[in-house]
Amino acid sequence: MNTERHNSTVGNRRYSSLFFCVLSGLLLLAILFPASRFAQRKRPLLQIATKNYFAGKIVLIPRDDQFLQLRLLAQVADQDLVLPPSRLLDPTPQADKLIEWAKSLNLTETNGVILSLETIAATAQEAPVVQALKELRAQQPKLPLYGFVSLDASATSRQFCQTGLELVADGTLSFLLIEQVESLSEKPAQIARARLIGEIASRQIEDRVAFDDAPDEAATTLVARLVTRRYNQSPRILAVYSSKMGQISTESRDTIALNQSINAKIKLVGGTLPVQDSETPPAIDILLFIHAAQTTEEQRTAFTKVLVKTIERGGRIAVVDLSRTKAAKEAFLSELRNQKLLDKLAAYASSELAGDAASNSTGNLTREAASRALAQAVTLFTSLKSLRNDLDRVFRIDRAQVALIFSRYLQDWAYHLTVRPKLDAYLREQKADPNNLSDNPDAAVDRAEKFTFDQLQPIAQQLFDEQFRRNTHAVLLNSGGRAEFRISLLQRLQIRFTTPKASRVEIKQVIHTYYEGIVPMTK
Repeated sequence: MNTERHNSTVGNRRYSSLFFCVLSGLLLLAILFPASRFAQRKRPLLQIATKNYFAGKIVLIPRDDQFLQLRLLAQVADQDLVLPPSRLLDPTPQADKLIEWAKSLNLTETNGVILSLETIAATAQEAPVVQALKELRAQQPKLPLYGFVSLDASATSRQFCQTGLELVADGTLSFLLIEQVESLSEKPAQIARARLIGEIASRQIEDRVAFDDAPDEAATTLVARLVTRRYNQSPRILAVYSSKMGQISTESRDTIALNQSINAKIKLVGGTLPVQDSETPPAIDILLFIHAAQTTEEQRTAFTKVLVKTIERGGRIAVVDLSRTKAAKEAFLSELRNQKLLDKLAAYASSELAGDAASNSTGNLTREAASRALAQAVTLFTSLKSLRNDLDRVFRIDRAQVALIFSRYLQDWAYHLTVRPKLDAYLREQKADPNNLSDNPDAAVDRAEKFTFDQLQPIAQQLFDEQFRRNTHAVLLNSGGRAEFRISLLQRLQIRFTTPKASRVEIKQVIHTYYEGIVPMTK
């Protein structure tokens, strides 16, 4: 029997009571987000004097060449994501040239540098790389310099982590994020993690090193963290779960309860947990709604109702779908679509189904989706809070936000749940391996990209017409009025496979928006 629909009569009553309490509490919290009343008449349409420069720059030396959504995330904060030339990364990273490239940049105009330690040390001896980073730090002593590294049981991984800890201890790195690749249910992974924790404590650098159970989202997390630190913002985030059982589930590489993992991620991206006070409701900036595993149909309906009511009150909502079956994900998104909510969310992300993408398997829960949604939500909140004195920047932020959340729906939902199973079947018919497109790569990749485009383009157009076209966004400016921007046109869609596996795809689209005018605040 499907575990997400099965529950006893007693369990249903208990969870119904739970959701009645959650609903009551969140409706009280919704008072914090009163619906704004605008004047009926707008100021005449004005032409924005477009600036050809961003509010800042972030330099990224990535692990691979999947960076389209990272670039959009940076643009949500009106930051230019500066990347090395692709020839220095593909087919293998050229560490010495990457370091020289970074040293050649004018870092005085940069808000921070994020780098993969594996990438910069991939083909170079360790000592020259470390020395180059120290020189970079000496030239820019106040520049935020973030590093990330993967942790597994291999000797190479342990050495990279050790190097990272030394760079944090001597002040070269401002912050190090260690990604837990292997499950901590395995003894070697437990030992490797325990040794690092002991060394972190002995060096007294606990506040500058963190672990995460999302091994593919380190750069995303660090971009958001850099933005919140840059503008001295720390949004208060409250997580709301669709089921109690899902909230305490332990299906992750880190083997800790979901709510503990989410709380850690909130802090990682620069957010804070609300202070609970029995006398007064906590002040909330972002509500993170989590559609968890082990959620019944009744619970999902109640969960969606709370979400709708909170949005109606003006709450800023991010949604993460961590359910484990295609049926559960489709049912939840269908409810959001029926309420015309997709364009009203601050962020959306959904975990992939484990195992064969063409089957309705369950598998282990993945938590990379939570990192993506949190990063987008806090970046949007921070940028609008800090840059809303500049109409041109607000226009660019809103446009990037629309493009990013639309691409999330296409990638996390449309591609992985609908197109990917068809693509796998098509490639097998063509005698190609979906998990190894590098076998006869030109023909396989070309066929995969064309097939995916043909399948995804009508879905994208339908979703845009139904949920986005002609929608208006009103953004509060420092002047007190609200700038209105309207979504008008889905211009083009691009598909790119960057790795041998069909599961790794980058989807890019251009969405046209325009500025309508200023709605003055009523007195």
